[in-house]
Amino acid sequence: MAGSFLAALGMTAPAQAAAGGTAAPCKPSIQVLQTLPATDDPHPSPWVRRTQVTAIAPGHSRLAVGMSGMKPAYWIGERVYAVPVPAGSSTGRVVDVNRSGLMVGQVTTREGSKAFSYRHGDPAITVLPGGDEASGVNDRGVIVGSLRNAAQNRTIGLEWSGGRLRRELPAPAGYRLHETSGLNNAGQVSGNGRAQEPRPGAQFLVVPGFYWPAYPDSAPSVLGPVDDTGDTYVTREIDDAGRIVGYARRGTEPGSAEFAVVWNRPDGLPVYAPWAPGAIGGTFDSISPNTGVAVGLAEFTYASPRPPDSPGARAQYWTGKGPMRVLPGLGPSLFTAAFAVTDDDRVGGAALDAQNRVRPVIWTCASQQAYVLESPRP
Repeated sequence: MAGSFLAALGMTAPAQAAAGGTAAPCKPSIQVLQTLPATDDPHPSPWVRRTQVTAIAPGHSRLAVGMSGMKPAYWIGERVYAVPVPAGSSTGRVVDVNRSGLMVGQVTTREGSKAFSYRHGDPAITVLPGGDEASGVNDRGVIVGSLRNAAQNRTIGLEWSGGRLRRELPAPAGYRLHETSGLNNAGQVSGNGRAQEPRPGAQFLVVPGFYWPAYPDSAPSVLGPVDDTGDTYVTREIDDAGRIVGYARRGTEPGSAEFAVVWNRPDGLPVYAPWAPGAIGGTFDSISPNTGVAVGLAEFTYASPRPPDSPGARAQYWTGKGPMRVLPGLGPSLFTAAFAVTDDDRVGGAALDAQNRVRPVIWTCASQQAYVLESPRP
C-alpha cells in the first residue's frame, strides 16, 4: 500500500547513474502549474500572496503544495488538486509537506481558523486538536503550529505527533509568541515574537526570532541580536543543521528596508546576505534541508502602486556565498517570488505571466537558471 501511494505521487528513488558513473543530466525549466477553477490570480503584488507553491515534498517527488486563489491546493506534476476542506470554508493554504506526502496547513471555517493535516486521496482533512495554524511537518510526522488564545491575549506554540497534541512550545521568559515558523528533521523549531515590555529607558520593544531545541525539557532561546533600535527580526525556516533564514527590517516606518539574513547557529548573530543588484531590500522564505541554499524575494520598490519605471520583485537565490542571483520569469522583467527550495535544486514559488496572472511555478535545476541581475530595467 505504501509503495503504491508513493508511486502515485511520483516518489521514486533518485535516478540511477548512467554508464560510466555520471548522473542523468539536469534539464532546467520553469514548470507552470495548473490553478483551481475560477482562481486565476490578477494580483501580481508580492504583498498579495494568493497563489503560490509553498513547499515541495523531498525525495525526488512530483508532489508540491500551496494555495490557488487563497484556497488550499496541491499538485502532482502540473495537475492541481483542491484540498477537501469543510463546507463553508473561505480561505486557506497548505504550508508544508514531508517525504511521505503528509501535508499540513490551515483553513478558515465557520468556526474560525483550523490547523489541519491531509494526504492525497483522503476524503477530508484531519483537524489538528487545539490549533488554528500549522507551520511545519518533518519526515518523522511531527507537526508544529500555534493557537491564538484571545481570552488570555496570547499565542501558544503547539507540537503534534500522530495527530495528537504532544507538547506546548512556550515563549522565552519575558516574551510573547507570535508564531512558529519552521521545523527540521531533528525536531528543532523556529518562531517569532516580541518582548512583553520595553527595557528600562528604551523606546522600542525588542522584536526577535525564537528557537526551541529538540529536547522537550530544554528552554527556548531568543535569536540575536537583542537590541532596542526598533529593528524587527523575522524567522521563516530552519534546515536540518539548525541554520535559520528570514529577514531583518530596519526601523519602524512603513517601507523600511528589509535585509535577508541567515543565522548559521541559533546562538550566533545573523549573516546579512547581499542585495540583488539594483534592489533596495530582500527577504528569505526558505532554506534547503541540507545544501544551504536560501531563496526569497528581492524588492526594487516599496511604493504601492509600483512606479512604472521600477522592475517587479524577483525571486532570489543564494548559496551562502558570492552575489545574490535571481531566477528568470515568464517574460522579461516580470514579477517572480520564491517560497520553497529542495536539496535537488528545485525552487517553488509564483510568477506573473504575459496576461498579468500570477501562476504557481517550479524552477527545476534552479542553480543553472539563476543569474546576476546586472542592470534591472522595467
